[in-house]
Amino acid sequence: MTQKLKVPSTSRLVLEAAMPLYTSPLQQQYIEAIDFSETSRLHYELKRQYPLVIEMICLRKQSIRGMLRERIPEFAGQQVIMLGAGLDPLSLYLLENYPAQISRIIEVDNGYLEEKQRLYHDILPGDHIIRFAKCDITDTALLWSRLLENGYREAVPAIVIFEGVMHYLSNNAFLQLMHLFKTPYKKNQVLLDYALSEEEVPAKFLPYHQGVMRILEAYIGMPLNVNNRADMAGLLYQLDAILETAEPLYETEKKVTGSNHYFHAPGEGILEMVSFRI
Repeated sequence: MTQKLKVPSTSRLVLEAAMPLYTSPLQQQYIEAIDFSETSRLHYELKRQYPLVIEMICLRKQSIRGMLRERIPEFAGQQVIMLGAGLDPLSLYLLENYPAQISRIIEVDNGYLEEKQRLYHDILPGDHIIRFAKCDITDTALLWSRLLENGYREAVPAIVIFEGVMHYLSNNAFLQLMHLFKTPYKKNQVLLDYALSEEEVPAKFLPYHQGVMRILEAYIGMPLNVNNRADMAGLLYQLDAILETAEPLYETEKKVTGSNHYFHAPGEGILEMVSFRI
């Protein structure tokens, strides 16, 4: 690898927050190919004013990995679809830990996908089960075409990973997207996180919650999509989905670390984790 890849501010924030998870050989090779030298106002402001964001991101990723561990043994040869895959090397983690249990991984994103593909090729030369589909995920007709081109098969059970994405979509766009993956026997599973609306946040954590949202919204130039728990239940009802997991971040922290050092009650931690069958 001759030149390291410079990444956007949001990607840098996420990758640096999750650095403790990237301990395996392939993931370390990937991270070593990323240029973290440039500073960014977003990264600086969040780490300085709201350092719990780092813990939040890391717990989110640990929760996704935990849900994958529970789901993957259920079916042989599953597909994994990563919508809004970003620059996280989750595919490498899956290859290292579940090489015989996954038939195909399709990463979908509209930015930095070619660069990520080149890094993966340097680390894993030759053909492997990871495919890349450059696409705006809200263009569902194009997305479906790209999935089929990259080997997606409706008859094969799939895990759909929707991590860190719902905040940037409307609920209607989310519903249209999820309809692509509906199956008669609900054999597909969706793993996601969503940002909480303020009525779900304890009073003592509310200023922190508002501060983080204010910085993020100023950076992206638009409001983030937030939902309360009833909103999420309503969305799943419209999809005729079966809820598997609804996990506040304080529960994730207790499950992962054995204690609650950062988050202590439902609504703390900006977001919550959900998985459902569809």
